[in-house]
Amino acid sequence: MKPTLKLYDDARAAIAAGGFGADTQTRISLFLGAARQVNAAILGAVELQPQVTVAYPFVHGQYYREVEFATLLMRATRWSGNWALYAQGAQHTTPLWAQWWRIQLPAGPAFDPRAAFAALALGHALLARIRLAPVIPENVDEQSAFVAALRRMEQESGRMIQTQIRLLKDGDSPLPLAEREEIIETKQEAVDEAFRCFLEWLAGSSTPNRM
Repeated sequence: MKPTLKLYDDARAAIAAGGFGADTQTRISLFLGAARQVNAAILGAVELQPQVTVAYPFVHGQYYREVEFATLLMRATRWSGNWALYAQGAQHTTPLWAQWWRIQLPAGPAFDPRAAFAALALGHALLARIRLAPVIPENVDEQSAFVAALRRMEQESGRMIQTQIRLLKDGDSPLPLAEREEIIETKQEAVDEAFRCFLEWLAGSSTPNRM
């Protein structure tokens, strides 16, 4: 199910009321970090392929950008001491990793054209459907390292999305168009559902944050 505008509004209102405290930052970083790590795993698998194709320069650049973002997010986040959040975060990020693990079976992207296209579709869905800018309230401190990191990742995601769209449309896939469109839709729906649940969790952060 695609996240509704109300979910974005509720999450933004919760952050506006409680601020970007450690609990809120941790919630966001656990989920967003997992999304970037899954995409890095997808791109990393292409990095290890022995054959260098015309798509390699694009994939190579995106892979190292995702690694950079993972480090940036780790350093910019004020991590919470509330360990229950980490268990809850694992529940919310497991669906994202499950999509990646599912692609690995039975032959994996290296030998199965459908799995290879599904990996690209999943990477695109992770960048295109998980958008955090709409939950950042107007009264936020734009000089905050965490907010600046979110802004930068959002901007760069827009550029990376364009590259992935080109790979999905112009990539050398033997799959018929209808099958490719079905795969893209399936991956988007899976990411949408995980993101919807995350926004509901984030909206519950209106309780006092642990500093």
